Amino acid sequence: MNEELLIADEVQRTLKARCEYREGKFHFTKTKKLDIFLGSSLFVFKLDMEISFGHFQQDGAAVNKARVYILPEEMLAFEDTLRKFPIPLPIAFRQCIHMNQNLVEITMESLEPPRNFALRLAAALKEIEP
Repeated sequence: MNEELLIADEVQRTLKARCEYREGKFHFTKTKKLDIFLGSSLFVFKLDMEISFGHFQQDGAAVNKARVYILPEEMLAFEDTLRKFPIPLPIAFRQCIHMNQNLVEITMESLEPPRNFALRLAAALKEIEP
């Protein structure tokens, strides 16, 4: 568990997120502010992105999950950064996108070291920060 705690601390710093341990997994929460224009009105939302990892394997890989909320206009830069990141996406990677005209929800799951997952996700989120 000590190695897992060190990894959780590194992931927390990498993502600049809040961390808690529950149900056998490390859970991270990162708040994203979204400015959505509807007609002539501006709506400001704060949504919590959820990131977790658990079920460590002998080789250091773990099941990593994330639910991220971004604006439609951020989608291309976010996805491009994920694909072009120096650490390639693992073979065991799934992604599901739910999109409407104002909001995109991206759910990701991978089997890889949590550090790799966190570094790739942090780079993609940094790419779309204002």
